[in-house]
Parts: sequence; structure tokens; C-alpha cells
Amino acid sequence: MKTLLLILIILMIPFQIKAQRKDKIKGDKQVVSTSGEIKESFNKLEISDNITVELQSANRNSYVLTADQNLLEEIEIEVRDETLRVSTKSKITGSKKLYLNLNIQHLNSLILNDQAIVKNSSKFKAEKLSIVLNNSAKIELDLDVQQNLEAYFSDNSGGKIDSDAGNILINMKNRSDLKAKFHTPNLKVNLENSADLKLDGSSNHAEYNLKDSSNLNAKKLKSQTAILNSKNRSDIHVDASKQIEIDAEGKSKIYVYGNPEINVKGLTDKSRIIKR
Repeated sequence: MKTLLLILIILMIPFQIKAQRKDKIKGDKQVVSTSGEIKESFNKLEISDNITVELQSANRNSYVLTADQNLLEEIEIEVRDETLRVSTKSKITGSKKLYLNLNIQHLNSLILNDQAIVKNSSKFKAEKLSIVLNNSAKIELDLDVQQNLEAYFSDNSGGKIDSDAGNILINMKNRSDLKAKFHTPNLKVNLENSADLKLDGSSNHAEYNLKDSSNLNAKKLKSQTAILNSKNRSDIHVDASKQIEIDAEGKSKIYVYGNPEINVKGLTDKSRIIKR
């Protein structure tokens, strides 16, 4: 009986894999637009499948979809569990245009998967915002966040962010990259597995945690005080005007800008501190 059950499971695997695969479709190059109002309430947005989306703050939720005519029915825009989900029914192998304008009242969570792209042409406002990017997703956002901004990048995702916020947390790993300009009282950054971060702006206090050959260039992020914890091999550039605490392992060269008081908590292996 157990042998028969095992055989049935093995036979079902190819059918399950086939069911998970999407059919392929190519655009007909006849570009048209369609629009609509989004009546269901939501506060989260999840975008997948290599779709480019432009966000705008608005008084009501609505959309304008511009795409090849035969692709309009392939784009799913629906609200489930208070989440606006944007995805494709089929794998789109080519299109003359595939662009979605979203006008949104309230948003506190943004999730991007599978090469999705999100950007905006004017400042997007939010009370608080969590951003998650996976699988080569990209963003280019100008934000004004009243409270907390949290951003998580993994698996070759990245882009640009310009934001004011009450507190900012950045987590990056797995070859993700980001260029950002922040103005915030408190900034915390965690980098691992070859993440790459370049920072500009200002903060009262900044904390940086690095490991696994990650790159940090924060010499243009002007902070009053800073903490650096590094188990890293790459060069690190940080700024502080009053005080910086450093705990470093590995082979990093740590370049310190702003002439702060330097408190060395630990410095092992071949790490070096260089004042600039």
C-alpha cells in the first residue's frame, strides 16, 4: 500500500509542476488604455510579474492601465484580505507597453516580487510605510513618511529612495543594492551577503551593522552620532560630527568623516580605522 501511494505521488509531481507554470503570451503592439475605480478598501499593495507601476497620492483609489490590447485581460487588479494585488495571469514575453498608474488614498505596506517596478513622479505621503522587495524587483520613490519607514531588500532587488521619516530601518541582503537620501532623527541599517548601500542626507543618530562582504558608503549621510558593527571585508565610509563607536572584525578599512570622537569597542584581525 505504501509503495502504491509513493508511485502515485511521483506520478503527480509533473502535473503539479505543469499546473504552476504560466502560459506565455506576447503583446500585439496595439496600445490602449482602460481605467477604473477601486471601491474595496485596502492598506497594502502587492505587485508581481514584471509590471511597472506609478504611485500617486490621491483622494480616492483608482487606476489607469496602459498596455497592448490583447494584454489587458491578462492583468489582474483585485483586492483580497485588505491587500490590492496586481499580477498577470500569463507570462508576458514581450509588449510595446505595460504600465499601471495607481492613485491611492492610504498605504502602509508595499511588496514587490519578480522584477516588478514601482516609481512615482511626485512625493508620495504615508503615515507609516513598510517596503519589501524580492527577486530583482526595483523601486524609485520620493516619500514623505510621518512615522516609521522600514525597507527590506533581497535577491538582487534595489533602486533609489528619497525620504523624510520619523525613524528609518533598512535591511538588505543577497546582492541587493540601494541609493538613498534620508532625513531622519534615527537610522538603522543592516547589510549582509554582498548588499550595497550608498547614503546621502542627515540623521541625529545612525547605526550600521555589516557582514559578509557588504558595501556601505555613508560619507554623505551627515549624522551627529553613529555606531558601526562590522564583520566584513569591504571598505566602509561613515560620517559623524560628535561621536562614533566602532566594533570591527575582518579586513575592512573604515573611513571616518566629520572629525568625531572615536570610541573603539573592538578592532580585530586586519581591520583599520582611517580618519578623513
